Amino acid sequence: MAQFKELPQVGFSEAAQNLFKKMFQFNGRIRRSEYWWGFLTFIILSFVLSIVPFVGPFAVLFMTIGAVSMLFRRLHDTGRSGWWWGAQACIGLVAAVLFASAIDFYAYVSAIRANDVSEMMRVLGSAMSGSTGLLALLCYLANMVLGLVIFVFTLLDSQPQDNKYGKSPKYVAN
Repeated sequence: MAQFKELPQVGFSEAAQNLFKKMFQFNGRIRRSEYWWGFLTFIILSFVLSIVPFVGPFAVLFMTIGAVSMLFRRLHDTGRSGWWWGAQACIGLVAAVLFASAIDFYAYVSAIRANDVSEMMRVLGSAMSGSTGLLALLCYLANMVLGLVIFVFTLLDSQPQDNKYGKSPKYVAN
């Protein structure tokens, strides 16, 4: 078996720069250090930008593309497809649509306007007790489990050898 030498870790400033430089790059691989420093940059900037009226939410939405591309590349580094996130996003969308279709929006909006919390909870409870609501709840649960699996994948070490997503950003052969 070939011996591998580990390259130095990616620092905060380099990872922050790469978040923007590689915002639309969904192919390739990144190390754990670059992913987590980039993710910290994303969280900090999202918090700051969310305070800015009107433009802030759009900027955060734009930056989310960069965070997703980092996640794709991080999953690639562990030898997994970035579409694990795609599956989670699809399940989440299905759950949201099912939940929205189960709610009686007229009654819910009326309860909000009347500031009647008990009525809001009753409407939500009746939506969740139906078969569509229960299916939405199961989809949310599956989405949460898949999210935990993806989180664990981001914690795994890089594959030392080249894989179908590119060369290892962490290891070089001696």
